[in-house]
Amino acid sequence: MSLVDRRRASTLIASAGFDALVIAEPEGFAYVTGVPQGVPALFRRAGAGFVVLPADPALSVGAVIGDLYVAAARSAIPDVRSHPLWMEHADLTGASGDGSIQDRIARSWRRASRPIGFARPATFDLGLALQALAEVLASRGLFGARLGFDLDYIAASDAAAIQNALPAARIGNGSPVLDRIRMVKTAIEIERLTLAVELAEAGLISLAGGIAAGHTAADLHALFRHGIEAEAGRRAIPVPPSWDYIAVGREPWGPGGTVERRAIIKADVGCVVANYSSDTSRNYVFGEATTDQTELHLSLEAAFAAGMATIKPGVLLSTVHHAATQALEEAGLVGFSRGHFGHGLGHSFFSEQWPFIAADCDVPIEPDMVLAFEIPIYVTGIGAFNLEDQLIVTADGSRSMNTLPRHLAILGP
Repeated sequence: MSLVDRRRASTLIASAGFDALVIAEPEGFAYVTGVPQGVPALFRRAGAGFVVLPADPALSVGAVIGDLYVAAARSAIPDVRSHPLWMEHADLTGASGDGSIQDRIARSWRRASRPIGFARPATFDLGLALQALAEVLASRGLFGARLGFDLDYIAASDAAAIQNALPAARIGNGSPVLDRIRMVKTAIEIERLTLAVELAEAGLISLAGGIAAGHTAADLHALFRHGIEAEAGRRAIPVPPSWDYIAVGREPWGPGGTVERRAIIKADVGCVVANYSSDTSRNYVFGEATTDQTELHLSLEAAFAAGMATIKPGVLLSTVHHAATQALEEAGLVGFSRGHFGHGLGHSFFSEQWPFIAADCDVPIEPDMVLAFEIPIYVTGIGAFNLEDQLIVTADGSRSMNTLPRHLAILGP
């Protein structure tokens, strides 16, 4: 199922001066088509697949994909062209049962009208994929059009091959447009991110409830995973992948200490549901907190409140960064410098997706954006801290998708 709002996408593509976007990135391909590129996507190179998203909503989406995946792709997009992959395949559906299995397979290849001298490439052939792309473009009157390719993904050598294969086209960088299209989430995306954060919080509850003196980051990881697995079982859903950056003790960048009295535990975690990753972070202390730990965390809480109060439609993300930085300085952390205080979330190769809550980000906040808003600080000799919520932008403000309290939680005896 495509997640693209064609009306909004058409406006953004046309406003950027393009007649269509051509997307090679596997995550972008799946976002637009609703189907994956398959195993070739693992090579992370252009040519595994292309999807054409026209600015004109009257023109249908078209795609190019490896030949082993074309049938599945056509169930979602009628106009799909293919190119050969390295994996051999035979289709015996409806074929005669006469002869040996080898003969029947060989006849299936002849029925497929393979050209004389047909040979599969080592992985996939970008040139053949571009020939198929040219057919998709030509069928829509876009062969010589203004095309926005996702050049933030495409390798420089592949970009040169694309320009050579489409000499009449005027090619530009469509990645910023694709980013803006994906920035605002659909109901299905919000549903996935909601489930992901709920499962991650179940993991954090398990971590906090099972922690004991002597535990390492690896032990806390196991507790986190146990909570996710138990909650997934309770809901009768598959156990999702997850990730975690858990720091224990005084050295925020070291291999990790062990849980002991007054040890800080930072748990920055996420679950991944249908390629949508949540992002949450909470801070704990074992036994009792020192004055330094308490005061530092209160500074983070004040900055979090100041920044979150500004997150509403129409406000620039740079304003959020300024508010959080100012609150930290007012708390006494004069000179504090953080490149970003969070980021978008969505279908991505990584949990962090554009846009970033950065000092130079002039992107206005829009309803239905989902942001990870975080206030981190790492202090050698005390430990790592990160206070982070997953927020959804509403019509008049923002709402946390988390339920766990934000204070520095004291765990254990």
